Amino acid sequence: MYSATHPESPEQIFVATHVRGTNLDKTSFDPAKPSKVIIHGYNSNMFLSALTDLRKEYLKSNDYNIFAVDWSPLNQSPCYPAAVWNARHVGTCTAQLIDRIKDMGAKDIHVIGFSLGAHITNYLALALYPYRLPRITGLDPALPGYVTATNDNKLDKSDAEFVDVYHTSAFMQGKAEESGHVDFYFNGGSIQPGCWREANFFSCNHHRAPIYYAESISSPKGFWGCRCPNFLEYLKGHCPLNEIQVLLGEKVNRFIYGTYMVTTASAPPFALGPYNFSETLNVETVTGKSPNLFQLAFPIPDFPSLDPLDEGELFNQVIKEKLPNEEDDDDDDDDDRVVQVQLIGNNFHP
Repeated sequence: MYSATHPESPEQIFVATHVRGTNLDKTSFDPAKPSKVIIHGYNSNMFLSALTDLRKEYLKSNDYNIFAVDWSPLNQSPCYPAAVWNARHVGTCTAQLIDRIKDMGAKDIHVIGFSLGAHITNYLALALYPYRLPRITGLDPALPGYVTATNDNKLDKSDAEFVDVYHTSAFMQGKAEESGHVDFYFNGGSIQPGCWREANFFSCNHHRAPIYYAESISSPKGFWGCRCPNFLEYLKGHCPLNEIQVLLGEKVNRFIYGTYMVTTASAPPFALGPYNFSETLNVETVTGKSPNLFQLAFPIPDFPSLDPLDEGELFNQVIKEKLPNEEDDDDDDDDDRVVQVQLIGNNFHP
């Protein structure tokens, strides 16, 4: 457990089926403070850089009880099916931790799971039933092994009073399916800006979920999402740009629900703040179609449009373009070269 008094050297916590078997009363645990329980994913441990940053951001902003669940001996590569199977047992054991901190008087309990760890929160919730956690956050819940899973075997909105989910590698390492009361899809949900140049492209997209979430804790601008009926409608291009924007991440409003699309920068700081509609390109005027959120996530470069009156002239126009770094010489025709300009649609193609 990390806290303000132990920001870098965590205290080891022992859990058991009854309060007498735990050492919580001998640690810096304070039930009056908010408690965060962070669970990592496959082939990883509690020292994953993105989750370490998450813990540090929490402690910079406030004093928390931060429990880092390390189940690395049960999730090592290349045995992913074994890790999926072990996830249910990790959830059951972690439920004992939740029970013990509840016994100590804790009320504000927030469980955060990344990748396969997001589904562990489901097994944790089942083991705690009929008690319901106040909040579960799923950071890019894992896709492999959970394509056809039932609600009792994957994270869903019945697992807590409020479940917020963040998607950054949909259809790859993460699920595309809406899984919470509110789901946020960053930059289209699958491919994150800046990841193309990374050596591990898939890991870069996947790990952006905890990276974005960590930044949301103290970001002055914040991450904001625009409302969309659902992810399928977004993929079909049926999500018009709208002014229904919500703040997401750590400070998300727990009374909102639905699907929201989020746009970020390609490098830190990633948060862009609320979308400024006064600066929006009037796509509807140019194309006759309303702008949609898909166009924001995957912008297509605009080519210069032409006045219809000029198009006919351009078909036959010949432009004399001077060769670079040459002196003008009216007597030397070799200094000039002729470039034919062809008009295709509304685009220039020299």
